[in-house]
Amino acid sequence: MTMMNMEIPDPFTAFRIEKYNRTKGLRYDFFSGEWDMECAACGEPLSAPNKKTMTKIRLYHTRNECLGGY
Repeated sequence: MTMMNMEIPDPFTAFRIEKYNRTKGLRYDFFSGEWDMECAACGEPLSAPNKKTMTKIRLYHTRNECLGGY
């Protein structure tokens, strides 16, 4: 006997997944109000509350953490 999943899927979550499925680079999530992206060099997910902070995080990450300098 198998259990049936009775949860109703959230249409906004499905919409977001489909919308950003093929997007590369910096993305803005309207529902959470945050910016996110994956590092191009190592693929680590990065997120920030605004675009300016996202740029600072990206530069710090690529210069100091994943690439080990310029």
